[in-house]
Amino acid sequence: MTWHAVDAVDDAVGATRRFLFPFSVVRWTKLVLLVLLMGGAGANVSVPPLPVGERAAERLDADGLAGVATDPFAGVSPSIVAGIVAATVALAIVFSVASLSLRLVFYDALRTNEVRLRGPFVRRLRQAAGLFAFSLGLGLLLGGPFALAAAASERSLVGVETLPPAAIAALALCGAVLVVAVLAALRATYEFVVPVMVRRDDGVIAAWRRFWPTLRASWTGFLVYLVVHFFLALGVAIAETVVLLVVGGTVLVLAAVALVVAAGLLGGLAALTGTAAGIAATVAVALVAVTTLLVVLLPVRLLTRTYLVAYEVATLGGIDPDLALLAPAIDPTTEAVADGSTTDESTTDGSTTDGSTTDGP
Repeated sequence: MTWHAVDAVDDAVGATRRFLFPFSVVRWTKLVLLVLLMGGAGANVSVPPLPVGERAAERLDADGLAGVATDPFAGVSPSIVAGIVAATVALAIVFSVASLSLRLVFYDALRTNEVRLRGPFVRRLRQAAGLFAFSLGLGLLLGGPFALAAAASERSLVGVETLPPAAIAALALCGAVLVVAVLAALRATYEFVVPVMVRRDDGVIAAWRRFWPTLRASWTGFLVYLVVHFFLALGVAIAETVVLLVVGGTVLVLAAVALVVAAGLLGGLAALTGTAAGIAATVAVALVAVTTLLVVLLPVRLLTRTYLVAYEVATLGGIDPDLALLAPAIDPTTEAVADGSTTDESTTDGSTTDGSTTDGP
């Protein structure tokens, strides 16, 4: 069994340090924007809601609850409703493709150690569109078992009451296997295939074809990766929660003190909401508090997110060096030799650093 997933823990630390430091306000601002907007598997997969069956609707009518829900588009022209729906879907698709392109830009920046937005964003749009279509197809496939379950609930349509328990259990098992397979494919896509797309400048299908032999040949290494990644993600989540509680609690206390002081200056707590000056003071304190939280928490999010992504690509590069996205760390001794220095500290004229000369032939 290979242990590249364990070695990648330290490799990701070095890669994160090289990528984020030395600190630059402009560089970190761009990276925070990427982390906030770039899309992932969870942001592009949705399970369609289960429709309410006729029998469920009849039960609602019997209980007198069917009239609670009202149609928000009652009295509106169907063409207007269709236009609103179409515009909403179009905007969702555009935002999803753009966020996926920004995700590819982040991997591109991690590969080149140069944070550029506009050029890589435009160049990666075609790949992002293909990735969106691929994810949408897997998402629809993921919703298949739920749609079958909804159809099975309509006993008048499929006669589910006549199915033996063994058949119901077999259907449930097949649905569970399908869900697990689709979720695994989505995770592999966004954690390993996306780096391959950036590394080879391929589409999602071509990248999957290149990644598949690596997955089959080193599946035990990827199993180790799943275990290590789980504990790393858990540790990151705990660290982010602790920082949020500490920083959020501190900001909340300071904001409360500021509001109390403002209330005292304005003549009482009622003045905070009853006067223009009080409302302005409350809004100002809230804006300062939110800004402080963002200034502290967003860099923490950038640090943790960068580390997890660096760990993922470091693991892939360790298992298959041809797919390595990260540049190898520079060995100081190798760098010294490359600069022209020698290990025996001798100079070209035969003298050493202590002033003595070497014996000539």
